[in-house]
Amino acid sequence: MKEFQQLKKEKNCAMNLLKISLALVILGITLLSLMSPTSSANVQLNDKIGHFIAYSVLMINLGLIIKPKHYLVAALSVIVYSCLMEFFQGFVPGRTVSLMDVVANSIGVGIGISVLLLFRQRILKIFRISVS
Repeated sequence: MKEFQQLKKEKNCAMNLLKISLALVILGITLLSLMSPTSSANVQLNDKIGHFIAYSVLMINLGLIIKPKHYLVAALSVIVYSCLMEFFQGFVPGRTVSLMDVVANSIGVGIGISVLLLFRQRILKIFRISVS
């Protein structure tokens, strides 16, 4: 019985850490999306890689918290969030709305889903969370 309670406590702790991590990723993406740029350097390629990585991490983090049957709704929600961030960038001085950013974000979401489908069980095992 104590062993079961210990496992349950570890699972709750790991899930709480994943939830905190998700909140920090969303906060980071939101802040970076809505801040005025500090550099006028042309970093188009690095910018798209940054979008791709950020939204992959966001989708992986979210996917570890929810059940796989909800991945489609989650992916669509993250893409809508991406579109909203791009829309609001149009109101930030020095920022512009970019369809290519939305494309990079969407590709990141797709890669995040792919990573989840391939490695979700292994990742959850590392966090000592039973696979649902």
